[in-house]
Amino acid sequence: MDKKKFEVLDTLPIISWAYPRIMVCYLLERTVSYADLVIPSMMQIAAQGPLMLHMPYKRTDEARNQAAIALLKSDFTHLLMLDIDHVHPYNIVQRLARWVIMDNGIQVVGGLNYRRSEPHDPCAYRMDENGAMYAIEFDKDDSQLVEVDRLGTGSILIAREVFEKLELPWFYNIYDKVWDDVWPGEDIGFSRKCKAAGVRMWCDTTTTSPHITTRLIDDQSWRDWLEANPDALAKGTIELNEVRGK
Repeated sequence: MDKKKFEVLDTLPIISWAYPRIMVCYLLERTVSYADLVIPSMMQIAAQGPLMLHMPYKRTDEARNQAAIALLKSDFTHLLMLDIDHVHPYNIVQRLARWVIMDNGIQVVGGLNYRRSEPHDPCAYRMDENGAMYAIEFDKDDSQLVEVDRLGTGSILIAREVFEKLELPWFYNIYDKVWDDVWPGEDIGFSRKCKAAGVRMWCDTTTTSPHITTRLIDDQSWRDWLEANPDALAKGTIELNEVRGK
């Protein structure tokens, strides 16, 4: 491995990086109910000097699309979107950027984040030959990327080439099964577009931003639920619809 090209990860401010040039966007789609958890996380990231794109409060799908448009109007190469109902690692920019530096063919990569509501499954899924969606399986002790068919957007790094390739809206809500109480969000809409266009998506199983609720939702929450609900397992994992609680 050429260690020299990874030296940028130790260089501050982040805005001085020649590549990747990352624009960081915090989405204000929800009130900051847990400011004492969220704000320190935001400050640690901002203190490292990335370009922080301010997005006013608005619908999540609209905010994500406008952030992508702002990227395309700039000379930055990547957009990192971070949701404010997560506690993000202070080095989230570096952690996701390392995969792009390793292989610039990786155009979409996100952290392994967990659903806030039960069963607290990973927001990263594979589809089987029948179109059923399953939470990914992985060895949590093994540093790796896992290719996925659907990826949550709690922390996601996207190359500008993806937005140049796909048509607007890149992020959209899906309402075709609302009478069945199925409400896939803009993250599933984006994932569908990527999959249809042959844009590969990856999940960094070593990077987690705990989801904020009345408690932090992480890997152990998911595994605790699995242990308490062994009969819910199918093929070694949970079969899921294309809908998640936010």
